[in-house]
Amino acid sequence: MKFWKTEEWKNYLLNDGTGYIDCSFDGITLLQKDVEFYVPYLPDDHKTLNKIKEIAENYGIKRIQAESAIKSYLQIPSFTCIINPYDVNPTKGHKAAIKKGQKFLDYEIVNADKVNNFMDAYFEIAGKQTRPNQTFKILRHWIEYDYGTLIKAAEQGNTAGYAFILHYEGQAYYFMSCIYPEYQSLNVGHYIQHATFEVLRKKGICHYELGEQFYNSLTYQPTVKERNISLFKRGFGGEIVYKPRSEYFFDPDYMKQTYEQKIIKYLEAIR
Repeated sequence: MKFWKTEEWKNYLLNDGTGYIDCSFDGITLLQKDVEFYVPYLPDDHKTLNKIKEIAENYGIKRIQAESAIKSYLQIPSFTCIINPYDVNPTKGHKAAIKKGQKFLDYEIVNADKVNNFMDAYFEIAGKQTRPNQTFKILRHWIEYDYGTLIKAAEQGNTAGYAFILHYEGQAYYFMSCIYPEYQSLNVGHYIQHATFEVLRKKGICHYELGEQFYNSLTYQPTVKERNISLFKRGFGGEIVYKPRSEYFFDPDYMKQTYEQKIIKYLEAIR
């Protein structure tokens, strides 16, 4: 998504409680956490890559991960689900779930000044504060600048759940959501996605990324919850597409340690 290349996204990453330190240079967002770098977007050119090696050496960095396909880096298997809101083709089960939700629920677009209601619901459902308050101040800012839309589903006036959708230059992304457990039987998640398709069509957006699809691999073994989320997203149709992601180790010993741990986890998963 084009939004990942913006200063807005960089500002979010630096204020979402992830502990990143800003090491950006020449328009490249370079974020440090402990002994690793993270880059939302990285051009594959020698000058930039050599500069990063130089910075990594100065900062004692052992690995970098980038949301880009860099030929000299190791490629990380990654896939995402993308759907055209004008061409939704849900499974039979998803169609039935949406239909049930439509019987009991309605939705509304939440104004920026009501984002705190989303924050309160998010923490209440989680049972604790899982993100800094600054996150929701950023969401409010995104709504004000038309970078995002907050959708609320309700049953007879009672809030059942929320979903926040990012959108930028004709592309949209399913960013975050929360659903009250007592309304799960009404298929709130299915209904909110159905509402999202309608909202995005009104905005003329035909590229909607529902998010990562988790598959078992040497680099990562998804949890049961992550597998179920993947199935939920795939049920709306669309396409599963490759998502560029790669990594490079500046320290061979750190690479050996990292991949030994991955192999152990993989062997445990397939037993």
